[in-house]
Amino acid sequence: MKRTPDLAAVLALLLAFGATAAVAAEAEPTLATSDFAGLPPLKGTGYSVDAKVPVRGYHGQFTVHTDHGDVVADGAQMLQQRIAEVGPAAELEKISGTDVFVDALGKSAKNSATAVGKAVTNPVETMKAIPSGVGRFFKSAGDSAKSATSGDAGDAGDATKDALGINKAKRELAKKVGVDPYTTNAVVAKRLDSLANAAFAGGVSLNVVMAVSTAGVATALSVTKTVSNLAWDLPPEDVRKRNDAELAALGIAEGNRRALLGNKWYTPTMALAFAESFKQLGVKAGGDAFVALAAKAETESEARFYISQLVMAKQYAAGGDAIKSIEAPGQVGIFRTAGGNAFVPAPADYLSFTDGVEAFAKRPVAGAKQKIAWLTGRASPAAKKGLEAQGWTLRESVALK
Repeated sequence: MKRTPDLAAVLALLLAFGATAAVAAEAEPTLATSDFAGLPPLKGTGYSVDAKVPVRGYHGQFTVHTDHGDVVADGAQMLQQRIAEVGPAAELEKISGTDVFVDALGKSAKNSATAVGKAVTNPVETMKAIPSGVGRFFKSAGDSAKSATSGDAGDAGDATKDALGINKAKRELAKKVGVDPYTTNAVVAKRLDSLANAAFAGGVSLNVVMAVSTAGVATALSVTKTVSNLAWDLPPEDVRKRNDAELAALGIAEGNRRALLGNKWYTPTMALAFAESFKQLGVKAGGDAFVALAAKAETESEARFYISQLVMAKQYAAGGDAIKSIEAPGQVGIFRTAGGNAFVPAPADYLSFTDGVEAFAKRPVAGAKQKIAWLTGRASPAAKKGLEAQGWTLRESVALK
C-alpha cells in the first residue's frame, strides 16, 4: 500500500527550503568607512583615508593618502599598520633629505650596485595586481590551494645582503623609527633600503645618519613586543631557526614547517607572529594539518588570516571553553572545543552572502553541539540570515587582542 506523506513533515521541508531560498547570493558592495568595525582614526597628521571603500574578498580595499605617496591596505588589519607607518615614513623622509644622507647615497651608488634596494615607483598599482582579501577561503571543501613557497623570501633569502651587513643596518634603522623591517609598505620599504644601503656602502655610520632624526616615533609593528624585538634584533636565518624549533616542539612535521617558513608571504616578522600565536594557543591535535593549510597562503592577507585565527581561538578559549583540536577540511581552520562545539574565527571586514559563504555555511560539521563563528568585522543582513539558517551562531565586531 502506498504511504501518504505526513503533511506536517512536508510543510516543515517546504518552510526550511523557503528560508534558505529567500536568501539570494549577493555581490560585494562599496561601503562608507562608518560601515566597518574597529577602524583606526581615518584622518591625522600626514594622512587621510578615502571615505568610500570597495569590498573585495570580504576585505575593505582602503586607500591611504600620505604626504609621501599613496598606499593601499587590504583589510582593516592592514590599515592599522599602514596608518601606524605614517610617522616612521615621515622620519625616514626627513633623514633622506639631509646633506649627510644625500652625500652617502651618492657614494653608495658608485661603490655598491648590489646594495641598491628594490624600489617600487607605483605602490598602489603594484598592490592592485595582488588578489584582494580572502575570498577563495569561503568556498567548497573540495577546493584546494596551491603552494606559495619561494626560495626568495624577501631579505630572508638574500644571503648577499646578510654578508655585507646591509640587513643588519636595515633592522637597526627600522628599530630606531619603530617600523617592521620587512614591511610590504612600498613607500617605507624603499626608504629603509636606501638608508641601509647608504649606511653601508656610503661609508657613513648609522648613528651619524640617525643623529639628524627626532626620537619618539611609536612602534608600528602590529604584533607583540616579543615578536617586534626578535624581528629587529635577530638576523633572518636565526629567526627561521627559532621558528622551526618552536613549531617542532608542537609536533609539526618537518615538511610542513619547511613549507610555511619558506613561503614568501611569511616574512620573518609574520613567521614569528605565527609561531608565537601557535605556541600560546598550545594545541597539538590537528596542528600539523593547520600548518600545512596555512603554508599555502598566496598573499600577505591570507597569511595574516591564519595568524589571526590562532589569536582569536586563544581569545575564545579564555572564555572558558578550551580549544582541544584543530581541523582543516577546506581552507579555513575549524577549532573543536572541550564543550563539544565547533568554533570558526573569521578575521574579515564585511561578509556578504556570496555563493562562497553559502557553500561554507552548508558544509557539514559532524558532531558539533554548536557551530560558532566570530567575525572581526560585520555581516550583511543576508549573510546573517543565511548563516543562522544553517545553524551558525555569529558574533560580530570581535576585536583582536
